[in-house]
Amino acid sequence: MKFITEMELRNMYRLEPFTSYMVEHGSRLTPEARQFLTDRQITLSYGTQEQNQEPLPNPERQAKKPDWRRGKLRCQMQSVSALFLLTGQELLERDVLLAQKVLELSRQFSALQKREGGGTSTADLSFQGCTGITADVLFEDAGDCFEVTEFHIQLEKGREIALLHRLRCALRELGFAMLEAAAGSPPEKPEEPIVAGINFMINELSSLICRTTGGGTCQRQNPLHTAINS
Repeated sequence: MKFITEMELRNMYRLEPFTSYMVEHGSRLTPEARQFLTDRQITLSYGTQEQNQEPLPNPERQAKKPDWRRGKLRCQMQSVSALFLLTGQELLERDVLLAQKVLELSRQFSALQKREGGGTSTADLSFQGCTGITADVLFEDAGDCFEVTEFHIQLEKGREIALLHRLRCALRELGFAMLEAAAGSPPEKPEEPIVAGINFMINELSSLICRTTGGGTCQRQNPLHTAINS
């Protein structure tokens, strides 16, 4: 049982004068508090237990509530899709074969956006791996073959390397956003097939960067690795 005192009412009235007051279910006024309301001719009413209960959530309203997290992911995927096209367009002026590889990845990414890429097998893909990125890790995060630095942009194919690296970074950022979304998803985790597809694209871009750097030697730590996907 909660007792409402005159002091509480005075403080409330001082902050904002009122002409009616409802005593919540389970509460009682002290005699002084009741006299305070009477002196000011404030209408007094008493609440019921049902009035104190919070309304039950409306399933239909909850179902219609927009999922801002997934909306943000869709926008991020659209940005990466646009970056694929922009990268392909820039490469067309410099290296047609490289541009074709990027635009092929762009089509695969579009399929992922439509949730069509979850069941893709390695037999359907042009990139089957290389010495540094073997077939068994094609859909995993294999990491970068090497760090792209200012040294690489001074090479003959420096701009191509930078363009591919920018695209790879955008994909990796999207992959982490997908993993974050998957952490709060239902048990089936619909983002997981997309993450695998993103990993594949990152790995192919790493291989393309490696080959664009020049030479037939794999740029990973083992100097004896040789690219086999040229």
